[in-house]
Amino acid sequence: MAVVVALLLTGSWAAGEVSGEIVSLTDGTQIEGSIQKTDSGWNVTRSDGTVVAVDADKVASIQASPSGNRSVARDRLESLRRVASHSSDIADMIDRYQKFIAQAGDVDVAAEAQKDLAVWQDRQDRQMVKLGDVWITQEERERRRSQAETEAAPAKDLIDNYRYKEAAKILQQAIIDDPQSAPGLYLQGVLMYKQDQVGKARQSFEAVLPLIPDHAPTLNNLAVIAWRQKSFVVAMKYYDLAMMSAPVAKEILDNVAEALNVVPPENQAAPVVLQAVKLFAEQDAILQKLAATQDMYRWGATWVTSKQLEELKADEARVKQQMDAIQQQIDAIQLKLGQMDAEIDANQREMDRLSAQSIYVDRNGNTIQVPLPDQYYALKRNNDSLTAQKQPLLQQQNDLRGKMNDLQSQIPVPKFTGVQQIIGVSGTPTHDPTSAATTAPSNPSN
Repeated sequence: MAVVVALLLTGSWAAGEVSGEIVSLTDGTQIEGSIQKTDSGWNVTRSDGTVVAVDADKVASIQASPSGNRSVARDRLESLRRVASHSSDIADMIDRYQKFIAQAGDVDVAAEAQKDLAVWQDRQDRQMVKLGDVWITQEERERRRSQAETEAAPAKDLIDNYRYKEAAKILQQAIIDDPQSAPGLYLQGVLMYKQDQVGKARQSFEAVLPLIPDHAPTLNNLAVIAWRQKSFVVAMKYYDLAMMSAPVAKEILDNVAEALNVVPPENQAAPVVLQAVKLFAEQDAILQKLAATQDMYRWGATWVTSKQLEELKADEARVKQQMDAIQQQIDAIQLKLGQMDAEIDANQREMDRLSAQSIYVDRNGNTIQVPLPDQYYALKRNNDSLTAQKQPLLQQQNDLRGKMNDLQSQIPVPKFTGVQQIIGVSGTPTHDPTSAATTAPSNPSN
């Protein structure tokens, strides 16, 4: 116990804490860390921050750690600083530093940590926020936010007028001034999409979501992009969120109508798709009632007047009747082709059997091919004839399908375009963001 006595004489334990020690217990085990005197013994704080309480009567000796707790404490401080460099949560970092200082076990390292803590406490006192890698005051944050929004605003007209290079330059500066500028990032996404840079557009819209999680135009645009990238279930999840964020929004519901018309069969039973179907039905019923007051009615994924709707339904009935007649012809041809294919297959199987019977091995192991019977060649001629007869039937079938497409195009307003649209500059969020999506159609072209 000589080391224990020495520590007592130097007053280290009287001060309450000793750094970098190995506590040997009476059962032969050891605990390394910084020790702190308690009423009943000592608390040993290991390098990983865990604390072990040890009764005084269980301590055999205490020795200085060969590795030196100073290096352990400094490593822990550097690790804490790395966490701090990426954090924007002031309260969390103050709590972490306070706990570290209480357990540091090294006066010099604790003093450095105390300086770091003072910086975080100053940030808290001044109500500072993190913008990119820089800490600024709330006043400066508001100034930068307002400045970036003002800088980004002219990009709306530039984008609408296809002046993309000028718009890109403006938005780049706005985002430099405020990396968290929701208007700047949103417009950048619109700009990238219009230039068919879909991946970059997605990244810009994704950067908006943490700033405005329920921004319906952003959610809609991410759904459109996901659909283009064939992530159909992901797209429907975004559409579901968009409908919840902006109920009865026309632009969003029109897109959902387009999407639901072509959801791949393998995705139709996905829970998120079924949920979107239910929500769409509920909201679209409300939208159609609102639209009816403006004499507008849903026609697939678009809108028409009552007069147009009546004419379109008549056109659709006429076209459907003609298409049904053509489909009957196509089906009849398909039946005949199926019968011919079945006959060709049966002939081929019989030819294979006759061919196999014409080959045998003699007593010397030689393979002998005897002449094929006349029946084999008759079957072959029949198959050649059937194959030749199929060609005009296949061509006739293709021609009939072409007529069906032509008939479909005779309906002046198609129900579905096959294209889902992003919400453009009209959906740009503001400092006090609200959904820019409208709730009812104003005319058939919308």
